[in-house]
Amino acid sequence: PIPQKLNKLPDLKPKKTRTLTLVELNGPDGPVQLLLNGQPYNSAITELPKAGTTEEWQIINLTGDTHPIHLHLIQFLLKNRQDINSEQYLVDWESLNGGPPPYMTEPKTLDVEPYLQAAPIQPPPNEAGWKDTIRMNPGQVTRILVRFASQDGTPFSFNPSKGPGYVWHCHILEHEDNEMMRPYKVRSTPFMNIWRKLWKWLWRK
Repeated sequence: PIPQKLNKLPDLKPKKTRTLTLVELNGPDGPVQLLLNGQPYNSAITELPKAGTTEEWQIINLTGDTHPIHLHLIQFLLKNRQDINSEQYLVDWESLNGGPPPYMTEPKTLDVEPYLQAAPIQPPPNEAGWKDTIRMNPGQVTRILVRFASQDGTPFSFNPSKGPGYVWHCHILEHEDNEMMRPYKVRSTPFMNIWRKLWKWLWRK
């Protein structure tokens, strides 16, 4: 049965905002490659969030397709979507970075504010809860609130900074296999390390 009262969603306060792009590279016969923020998979890792913090990712879709973007490890909340002048943004973004991608280093960020059109579109009911995949529509910036912690807000019970890290990618198979995937790593903090040791000690008790 559906409970009479559902869990209230938290009011997440991001400490950092990242502006990222979805880009399509075209050849003489059509699209040949898709990239996240203009970078191929083996470019240096540029997304290095701190464990326990919340970030706002505003992802600008500069392609002609909708992409279901998935983040490993965590879940996030959709803040809103907003129409933008994507054609002009793409021209100016490539000019700022010295030409079209791919880029092997992190591209310079172009402020999205001058390109916004109309008012933000709030999440519909079916997108108002926790997500690990969300659609990014063409000609829009999609803003998500990403909390790098367990879903209930407590710190991870493991060290997320160990190992090779995680990825974020488009969930369309042909896209994620054609460079629309990027690694990211979560940085741990001394507080998180102390909390994990305490949690393990309490668990043994």
